[in-house]
Amino acid sequence: MRAVTERDIRLPEFRDAKLEDLELRADGKVVRKDRWEMGIHKIRSALGDTRREFEIDEIVCAVKALVATVPPSPDDETEEE
Repeated sequence: MRAVTERDIRLPEFRDAKLEDLELRADGKVVRKDRWEMGIHKIRSALGDTRREFEIDEIVCAVKALVATVPPSPDDETEEE
């Protein structure tokens, strides 16, 4: 039987993270420092963009274009008087 290690008791999302890659948010929650970068990569992937290199502005423009194709819900429409 092997000995218990720190890795065994870590939350799954932090299991392989180095301590220097983590930080405390203002509310005290432990988070990855690269969470914003990882979020952009997930959005890029969801958009079907498989390029190795990209600019964040390109991703923002693609999301705006996609959002523009979605009709507003009835609650979002303002009534004209």
